[in-house]
Formats: sequence, C-alpha cells, structure tokens
Amino acid sequence: MPSDSYRPAGEGKIFEKVDPQLVGTLLGKASNSSTPGDDWISADIVKVFWQWNRQHFTQLVQACIWLGHHPKLWKMAKGVIIPKPGRPDYSKVRAYRVISLLDVVSKLIECTVAHLIADHLECKCGLHNGQFRCHKRQSCIDAVAVLMNQTQQAWNNKRTAGTLFMDVKLAFNNVSKTYLGRRMEVQSIKPDLIR
Repeated sequence: MPSDSYRPAGEGKIFEKVDPQLVGTLLGKASNSSTPGDDWISADIVKVFWQWNRQHFTQLVQACIWLGHHPKLWKMAKGVIIPKPGRPDYSKVRAYRVISLLDVVSKLIECTVAHLIADHLECKCGLHNGQFRCHKRQSCIDAVAVLMNQTQQAWNNKRTAGTLFMDVKLAFNNVSKTYLGRRMEVQSIKPDLIR
C-alpha cells in the first residue's frame, strides 16, 4: 500500500476503518449458494482463502478504497435470464427476470463501501427517520410495524390512512455522479468513499 506522503492533503483515512473483523463479517454474509461471476470463484472458495490469509484480503479492500479505484475487471457482470416460477405463459418477456453475476471480491468491496457510507450517515444523523433499510437494527418488519401503528392511530381518530409505495432503485436509476458527489461532500463523507 502506498505511503501517506502520496495522499492528497486534507483527505481522511477512512480505509483504516476497514479491518479484518469488518471484512470477515461482510464476507461471512455472502451466500455460498449464489452463482459466481466470470471468474467462477464462489463465495465458499473465497471464504477458504480468507481463512488462509485474512491480512491480504483486508489490504486489498483497503487499497481499493484508499485509491478510490474499483478495477474494471471486477465491474464486469454477466446477465443471466431466468424464468419466474409459476408463470402461465413463458412466451411473454415478463415471465423472465435478469440476474447479474458479479465476482465475489467485487461484491465484497462494494458491500464494504456501502457499509462505511451507511455507518457515516448513521453517526451524522444523515438518514431520514422514515428510511429503514440503511438504519442499523431496523428492517422491513420495523417499517411494517410503524405503518400498522400509524394506520391504527388514524382509524382510532376516525381519519383515513393512505400509503404510497415506491421502488426507489427504479425511480432514481439515472443519478448524476457529479451531483451525488457534491451531496456526499455536503454530508461530510470522506473523499475516499466519494471516489
């Protein structure tokens, strides 16, 4: 890993938060049954290598974050079309879905960065209270419980309750990287993660 003397002035050392415990925890969440990417190295094989040399894996993830670089080779995804179960007519396009197969190491780096960004936003109260997925120790079950509670309160007060469900991923699939980078700077997210 390059020395700090080559780092631009004023940048944080967010990559130092990436330690073997964090990388091991995130790798442990990877499903052994998911299909591997183009390298054909499955998660269970990567976990064996992890046990053999934790330090090198940790340094690899740290270096990617430190350099702000995700190698192009790991960005290559293979799209596989699979049929949705129980569809009456498989001649229709909607009877199929596409899954992306990424290399496990690529997923590990992305997962680590996502964890660090979510952790930063959690600490800085940068997430809306209505956002459940990124908040730690909150899940879909918590969101449903809140929705049910608020609906029951509205009914008790003889009011009408309504809910709008929106797929945020599909609603915002063309985000401007420049604008997103500026918003992340406003949130005081470290340059290592913005890169």
